[in-house]
Order: sequence, then C-alpha cells, then structure tokens
Amino acid sequence: MNSILCDIVILPSEELKTKTVELSKSLRIRGTLYTLDGINFHPHASLYMARLRPQELEGIKVVLENIASVHKCQNLKATKYYQVMGFLDIEYQRTQALDDLASAVVKAINPVRNGMPEQDKLRMESATGLALENYRNYGYKYVGELFRPHISITRFKDEQTIDTNNIIEPSEFNGTFTKLGLFEMGDNGTCVRQIVTFELA
Repeated sequence: MNSILCDIVILPSEELKTKTVELSKSLRIRGTLYTLDGINFHPHASLYMARLRPQELEGIKVVLENIASVHKCQNLKATKYYQVMGFLDIEYQRTQALDDLASAVVKAINPVRNGMPEQDKLRMESATGLALENYRNYGYKYVGELFRPHISITRFKDEQTIDTNNIIEPSEFNGTFTKLGLFEMGDNGTCVRQIVTFELA
C-alpha cells in the first residue's frame, strides 16, 4: 500500500513536554518499549490516525495550517492515569474547544485517508456499536463520543502495570497544548517523525 501511517496530534508546551519526558525516562528502569524524548519519540495527544498517501501530504499540510489558524491553544486538565496493555496514559478532560478541533481534523482528513492502521483492522473484527461504526466511517475508533484525549507516557514490556501512587500526581500535567502536528507513526502508537507542525491560534 503506497501510504504511510500518520497521526494528527496536538503538542504540549515546552513545560508540559519536559514533564512528560522526565516521567517517561524515570520509568525506563522498569522495562519499557519506548521512552519519550522529543526527538525520536514525541509527546503528543492524538486527534486522528490514518494512512495517508505521500503525494497528498502537501495539500494536507495546507488544510492543517488553515485549521490551526482558527483554533486556539488548548488548556487541558489532566484527570487520571490509565493503564491498559502495558500503556501508561495521562487522560485529559474533554472540552468543547478540543472537541471542535478534533472534529475539524477528522472532517478534513477522513475523505483523503488511504485505509486504516493495520492493528485497527484486527480490532474492527471484534468491535460493536459505536466503535464499529467509527471504524467503518472513519477508520479510527476514537472519534466523536469515543474521543479520548491522552498522552501515552510509555509502554511496559509484558503488559505490566505500576502503582501510580508512587509517581507524580496527574494534576501536575495540567497544561497547554500549543501546536497542531502531523507525524509519521512507529510501533506502539508512537510519533517518530515530524512531518509538519503549526502554532495554534
């Protein structure tokens, strides 16, 4: 398939980015599959994942730049840690402004996507209800009511979990997301190559 797996994301401020990188690095000793560093693995909150054709990226950049120009920086409240399949996520409270931004991205990019992530094809086989509907319509589960803004701090080997009472409080990750970005994805939902970023309004 002549396409690359991409993630359209919002990027944390430098202050918030530093906190996520520090936490990710501190957990490496426990045995992790990746460590956020802002270079090879970028801290982010996903808005939409899709396979995109390389020849259409220039047009997509223009679309995303236009979206960024009319949507403000996102001031978000971290609510809790969430652990599943070895991932350690910081979950954020949804806001109308964030929902509007995510909806604008999905509406613009869905018509030009070239398929869906391979792992989502497998998940679609057992999906039901709204999840199945989203896979069919958007090639991605976390759209609309199922949108789940979060930053993945790391993924532990062997799908282990940790006692989050022993690490920094989730509220320490309250903060501002200042950019809209397009990245090529790697394994474990990581953003490994920056294609373009735009400052939010």
